[in-house]
Amino acid sequence: MSFWLNKTNIKQVLSSRLFYKAFAGFWLTIVCIFLLLVLFTRLQGELLDNDPLHGRHLDSLNHLKRNIVRLVENKNRTLQEAVDHPRLSRHSMILLVHDNVDKTVSTENNDRNLNLSLLNDLGDQNTPSQIRTERYIAYGPLDISLNQDAYRLYQIRQLPRPMLFHSIRMLPAWMKLLAVFIPSVILSVFLTIYLITPLNTLSRSARRLAQGELNVRAPTDSQRKDEVGQLIHDFNFMADKLTHSIQAHKQLLADVSHELRTPLTRLNLANAMAQDTASDATQSYLARIEKESQCLDKMLADVLTLSRLEYTDHSLTIEPISLSSLLQELLLNAKFEAQQHNKTLSNNAIPDLELSCDAILLTSAIENITRNAIKYANTHIDFDIAQNAESLIICIKDDGQGVDDSALAELGNAFYRTDSARARQTGGIGLGLAIAKRALIAHYGDIQFTNHQPHGLTVTITLPL
Repeated sequence: MSFWLNKTNIKQVLSSRLFYKAFAGFWLTIVCIFLLLVLFTRLQGELLDNDPLHGRHLDSLNHLKRNIVRLVENKNRTLQEAVDHPRLSRHSMILLVHDNVDKTVSTENNDRNLNLSLLNDLGDQNTPSQIRTERYIAYGPLDISLNQDAYRLYQIRQLPRPMLFHSIRMLPAWMKLLAVFIPSVILSVFLTIYLITPLNTLSRSARRLAQGELNVRAPTDSQRKDEVGQLIHDFNFMADKLTHSIQAHKQLLADVSHELRTPLTRLNLANAMAQDTASDATQSYLARIEKESQCLDKMLADVLTLSRLEYTDHSLTIEPISLSSLLQELLLNAKFEAQQHNKTLSNNAIPDLELSCDAILLTSAIENITRNAIKYANTHIDFDIAQNAESLIICIKDDGQGVDDSALAELGNAFYRTDSARARQTGGIGLGLAIAKRALIAHYGDIQFTNHQPHGLTVTITLPL
């Protein structure tokens, strides 16, 4: 409640373009409902309803009946003269309905052409009622016998103007519901599309941006000046700033890595020269320096590779190559490496097909994933290759400890390592899977990480054919 009493919030609502659009939409719906009801009254024609007649109106009708009987029977007036008598028809019209339509008599002052046939259609109704139509009110009928003929007497009062709201009230209930339902649904759908469509588009753009598509932007409409349009503009502005920040970060990382290679090269050269003149006592220290320098050089190479892959303008050397040529040497090297760790790697037959890819980059990506499986497997690694009509599927399974479910979504992100992989003896800085993932994305492929039973990790690579 305090929200609505806040003057600032009230001012913001009243100055909102969406407020005026919603306000206009509400009243447009009301107007459309009213117009449709009016249309239905015109299509339906004149309608009538009635209520029991009592009180002074019933007394007036009985008085009229006595006067007509007196004029006809005592004064020998004709029926037409009786109903046209100025004293009787001065303020109202008189209708005498006979079963034979030709004998029906009415006042001749029907200058507004009232549709009195509606009263003829009432049939044998004998209970006096107040009958309302859009243009007049009729009181009756009262049975009256004139010249040995039976008539039904009505007294009719013209209305100064058509009773439009009365006509609407007399419409059937299904017409009223239809008149409310049609505009409400149409305008609600239109307003919902107008408001929700850009928000859904914005939501999809936000999800794609969160998934790493930094070039995605929400489509803008220059004609839209309301809060939704401003929200889309602000989102695109935020995306531009975020993209610029991330790209600047990546560029800085790449530049720093590149610049570090120069002093690292000089360090390696100096270490090699020192080894030529060093004593046996210092050779072990210099060898340690060389090993750490090589690790650092590999890390810098991985950072540079990842930086190149993350730029959208990075070009690939796409050439056709058989899958057998791509994987055969890789599998031989992987089996040899697994044997060195007292583990086994098995694979099924390599399908006879041809891929268009950057062979060096794709081989490096699959090799990174395979070596990672060898590193964390207990005893065995499965390398399964399958294909369907649209894609090549490679599943690499190990029988290691697997990964926590909460960490599966993080695998493939740069510099991310699970808790079990952070021990220094495993080495690496969390770039192997990240490079593999970017390489597969560059080939319009996909990579998925899942745990399998009883334990171990499955990496599924999908490449389009």
